[in-house]
Amino acid sequence: MQKKVLILLIGLTIALSIILIFLIRYSPEVGRQYEEISSITMVTDVGGLGDKSFNDAGWNGVQMASKGLGIKANVIQKMEEEDLVTNVSRAAEASDIVVGMGFMIKDAIAINASLYPDTYFILIDEDAGDFPNVASYLFYSCQSGYLAGIIAASVSETGKIGVVKGMDVSSVLTYVAGFKAGAKTWNEFKGEKVEVLTKTAGTFIDSAKGRALTKSLIDEGVDIIFDVAGATGIGVYEVVQESNRAEGITEEEIRTGLKRPKYFAVGVDVDHDEMYPGEVLVSALKRMSETIYSAVEDITKNGFKGGLHLVDFKDGFTGISDMKYTKQYVPEQALKLVEKAEELMMNRDERLLIPSGLTDVDEYLDSFEVPEELLKIIN
Repeated sequence: MQKKVLILLIGLTIALSIILIFLIRYSPEVGRQYEEISSITMVTDVGGLGDKSFNDAGWNGVQMASKGLGIKANVIQKMEEEDLVTNVSRAAEASDIVVGMGFMIKDAIAINASLYPDTYFILIDEDAGDFPNVASYLFYSCQSGYLAGIIAASVSETGKIGVVKGMDVSSVLTYVAGFKAGAKTWNEFKGEKVEVLTKTAGTFIDSAKGRALTKSLIDEGVDIIFDVAGATGIGVYEVVQESNRAEGITEEEIRTGLKRPKYFAVGVDVDHDEMYPGEVLVSALKRMSETIYSAVEDITKNGFKGGLHLVDFKDGFTGISDMKYTKQYVPEQALKLVEKAEELMMNRDERLLIPSGLTDVDEYLDSFEVPEELLKIIN
């Protein structure tokens, strides 16, 4: 009898060990081991590559991971929104890691996550929900917008700065809220009344609409325009350049600093300063490339963590560009304000952390109070 019990216990132990090994080996919380990670596919939103901001930044991050970590990279960018679920499925079938870009693809990843439990999913700029094999990354892009807003308000000669939005989604509105809060900070600091005018295209893929809205803002007296519009925003830079040429200011004069542009753009997501030297005042950065690389590296080192990740200035994933061609136009007081604001951000001061799910910019702005430390900087 005792021998039978012993045999039974040994059998149960072996069975439990097999089950445990299976769970460790196949559980999406653990995922595939490093030696099994060989491929990564990015799925763009409907804007596709070539937007010079959001999707291009994502693809750059995937390419960085491919080169730096030895992983084969691919991209799927079919442009119809109804194809996104299929696109993610195709990516999951073909790859160990799937990177999805933006709010449009959130539901497609949520649908596919449980269907492909051994595939890692990385979602940029949205929250797909609680799946053990999905890491969602949301940026405190309000911080980047805030710093850019201070700079833009301080440089404007007309007292009017503008924003061209793609759509009124939270990732865009958070940028805009930060930008307006930055302008409000400059106004209170200097006792000025710089206005912020906004236009909404209703699309991220229509550069002609971006051109029309930018022209409209310039007609209303705006001299600095913040692009938060994806591929639609390409029209912002085109019109800024054309408007400066119409004023008789050449590209060479602007690039070399011989003449100050009359009109500036403010770049978004990636550093646009080198794309349009001297005509992009500053770029509000969302370092998606670096975020994707870091997330993929975590996977290869078995350090993957599913769920929502909020990343900020202290993480090194938000901020503004160096203003290589334009810093000479920025008042010293504005640079001091930015420096102090960055110090607060480094300490994760909650007064400069705008909620990522923001839906009403004006309501937020009414409640925003400029930190006293900024107003005490000596003019």
